[in-house]
Amino acid sequence: MPKEIRLNAFDMNCVGHIQHGMWTHPRDTIRQLLGNSPLYVELLLVGGSGVVQSIIQAMSNQVGTKVPGPTILLAVLVVGTLWGLFQLHVVAVPLYFIGRWTGAPASFADLRTALAWAAIPQVAILPFWILGTLVFGRFLYIDAARVMTSMPIAALAQGLLSLATLVCVCWWIVLQVFGLAEAQHVSAWRALGHLLAAGVMLGVAVLLIVMVFIIRA
Repeated sequence: MPKEIRLNAFDMNCVGHIQHGMWTHPRDTIRQLLGNSPLYVELLLVGGSGVVQSIIQAMSNQVGTKVPGPTILLAVLVVGTLWGLFQLHVVAVPLYFIGRWTGAPASFADLRTALAWAAIPQVAILPFWILGTLVFGRFLYIDAARVMTSMPIAALAQGLLSLATLVCVCWWIVLQVFGLAEAQHVSAWRALGHLLAAGVMLGVAVLLIVMVFIIRA
């Protein structure tokens, strides 16, 4: 009598089980996520991406010279989350129309999935920024050269976090290209062109709005 073989398997669309694939096989992972990604996870991802962008902006502006650490952390969490959600929709809208105009249509839901899951690298670095802010406070948001004399370990932490964040941001951009390519069923180079075109459209829109305000003033 032949032996019976039983196979137990499970499938989960949560960040912990999918983030490895986003680093190693991004297009295959995005392909599996399209149409199967929970909306709340996507919103959390883009919110986390916005927080990291706000942290980078806060560090660049050296807000630590004027604002205490807890206030900085609260501000980047609130403002960054809102910015991430706003950014997602602002970028997805021109991409939606560019896809339709160029014969590569994708649903808004698929575009949202591709752009949201591209934020995995930024979300991965976010806990380290939060921990660093809790430990070093405002010194993490002051120029490293100025902090070196008073708190050298904070300057070192800032340098390491900045380097890691740079790597994550670069991979975030790459994942946006790969994710868009999969959502629109085009090559990565064509997806890159669509992203650049969307950037031009947004830039022109912002310029027109500024010109209107200047003329009215």
